[in-house]
Amino acid sequence: FAKILDDKEAAALYSSQARTNGSMFLARFTRHDGRGLCDVLDTPGHNAPDESIRPNQIFAVSLPFAPIEPATPLAQAVVKVVQEELLTPFGLRTLSPHDPAYCPYYGGDAWSRDGAYHQGTAWPWLMGPFAEAHYKAHGDKEAARDLLRPLEAQLTACGIGSLSEVYDGDPPQRPNGCIAQAWSVSETLRVWRDLAE
Repeated sequence: FAKILDDKEAAALYSSQARTNGSMFLARFTRHDGRGLCDVLDTPGHNAPDESIRPNQIFAVSLPFAPIEPATPLAQAVVKVVQEELLTPFGLRTLSPHDPAYCPYYGGDAWSRDGAYHQGTAWPWLMGPFAEAHYKAHGDKEAARDLLRPLEAQLTACGIGSLSEVYDGDPPQRPNGCIAQAWSVSETLRVWRDLAE
């Protein structure tokens, strides 16, 4: 906004602070093995980073003012680990299947469903940020659009013209939760449109 308002002094200050914050973010959140980013820093009781592989790290590449520059080795590492560990045809898993806490299926009573929700269930709305980050890291719009194509067939699977809230993390990846989830549809449409432009 400082640039838009032609406030050069404020723009210089905020740009400097953004660079400093970005450097601090990268220094603290980058995993020790270089495979993407930690999920949480200073975990309760352990005071150490949580290196669980989760989808939150994709936002550090996909957002417009992301702390990780596109087409850098770290951006590519984040996209790669998310693609290898979390990507399913219908969304990103909320936890790597290699993690001992992984729950492959969303189902059962309310307690069981709540327990699986963030422990491996695949969320379609996260395909939008993932496709966007993939494009930023690799510069290939067609490859990014291909990531969204499996969701097209899902438009007639449950709620006609809509996408379900969640899918199982493991095959056959049954749709579950709400049959018509606004964020699943809106993120897919937003990124599809952006990639078409």
